[in-house]
Amino acid sequence: MTRDFIVGIIFILSLVFLGALTILVRGVPSGPTDLVLDVGFEDVSGLKPGESVRIRGLRAGAVEQITLEESRGLAVARIRLWEALSPRDGYSFKVMAASALGGSYLKYIPGAGELVDTKNLIGTASGDLFGEVGSMLAENRVAIKKSLDNLHQLLDRLKAGDGVVGALISDNKIQQQMKDLIDHSLSITKGLEEGRGIVGSLLKQDSPQQLQFNKLLSTLLSDYLQFSEGPGMALKDPENLVKVNDIIAHIDQLTSALAGTDGLAGRFINDEALVQSWLDITTDLRSAAAQLGPAGQGALSELLHDEHLREKLKTAITSIASISEAIEKGPGTLHSLINNPELYLEARETLTLLRDSTEDLREQEPVTAFFSILFAPF
Repeated sequence: MTRDFIVGIIFILSLVFLGALTILVRGVPSGPTDLVLDVGFEDVSGLKPGESVRIRGLRAGAVEQITLEESRGLAVARIRLWEALSPRDGYSFKVMAASALGGSYLKYIPGAGELVDTKNLIGTASGDLFGEVGSMLAENRVAIKKSLDNLHQLLDRLKAGDGVVGALISDNKIQQQMKDLIDHSLSITKGLEEGRGIVGSLLKQDSPQQLQFNKLLSTLLSDYLQFSEGPGMALKDPENLVKVNDIIAHIDQLTSALAGTDGLAGRFINDEALVQSWLDITTDLRSAAAQLGPAGQGALSELLHDEHLREKLKTAITSIASISEAIEKGPGTLHSLINNPELYLEARETLTLLRDSTEDLREQEPVTAFFSILFAPF
């Protein structure tokens, strides 16, 4: 067996293998059920013969050839579908990018409703992946610019230290406070995990405090059950229920009165003028109390805080008490005037005579003055 014969066998086997692989990848026409369609495109965006036709992501055919029709001004792609899925109302042929590395496929949506004429089928192209990204960026240029401006303003504010986050970034004092807060929080959490403190002991499994708390909850639950079975049953008695309703009605009346201006409490709650008057009174009392303090002015403040003045006042009061006692016990003129009616009457008559004499002198004074002027030259 010569070397050329061996090379020929290997070449023929390679061709068979490549043909089988091509048929496997591109699909094999299944016979009379195939549907051949001509679709026109203004731009096929790199679609080549042999590319697949997909329906809902599944391979359903292949592109056989692409030609230019000058009469229509379109690039016409002849596709072969392996199933008789004719286009209907709402159909779509669209060239899609297979991946960012290249390649494409034809996406076919058969549509629904009435069948359409297959002589003038039109498709579209989405372009390659980078072209779609560029189109999207161009369409949203204003929004992207606005977002970038907002981001720039936000970064400027953070750099200037505005707001909580900005202060955390630029202010060392606030950074230290936040660090201390985190340290304290970690310390508290660690203490709770270790069972320190009341809360920590309650959280610690099988601790004495937790057992006592569970016991307390059990007792409260037991008391509640006893109340619902014992005194609680009394609430189901019609008479007791009427009493409870009466109590609720009285409470409702009381709250209604408090909500209005009935009574002093209601006026204190709802009458703004009365509340303001009370606030003014308390303000005046506070001011008066301040005046009575050590720094206050006035006689009362001096009497409360000046020891020397208080001693003088005590001495004066003692002297007045002594004089009153001497007048009351006697002897003396004041004692006689107060306790002797005859002396009082005599003093009254004397005062009356004195007043009459004064009146007479006042009446004679003009006459005396007239004669004095008249006889003055003589």
